[in-house]
Amino acid sequence: MDRTLDIIKARIPDFAGYDDEVARRLADEQIRALVGEALALLNERHADFFTGEATTSYDALIRRCEFVNQSVFRFIEYAALDEDDQMVLARVDHALVEKASQAQEVMPEGLPAYLRDLEAAFDRRDGAITAAV
Repeated sequence: MDRTLDIIKARIPDFAGYDDEVARRLADEQIRALVGEALALLNERHADFFTGEATTSYDALIRRCEFVNQSVFRFIEYAALDEDDQMVLARVDHALVEKASQAQEVMPEGLPAYLRDLEAAFDRRDGAITAAV
């Protein structure tokens, strides 16, 4: 499964993967937790930015990190995913991991774009999940 999983495991050493429903649920939690930590770092470093409209965007992303998207996740929770399907999921999760790893470098002027990019990465992930079966 190329190096995508290795890259994810470098950031999440006990990453569960996608082999079965238990692993997929845990992997989903692990990815969402990693992104949530990145968002918390942003809020800590740039608390003065997160007011008004920015708070709405931030709060929406935090909710996506806190709770599994059942309307999407149900598509893969018990599905029989072949290696290609798992690779697609690994790639969209990798994109979220990479975006989360950029949080410490984001400056105040880059916060709106960064939050939009995270939202788009979550949307791409949701699309890949629903397309996997």
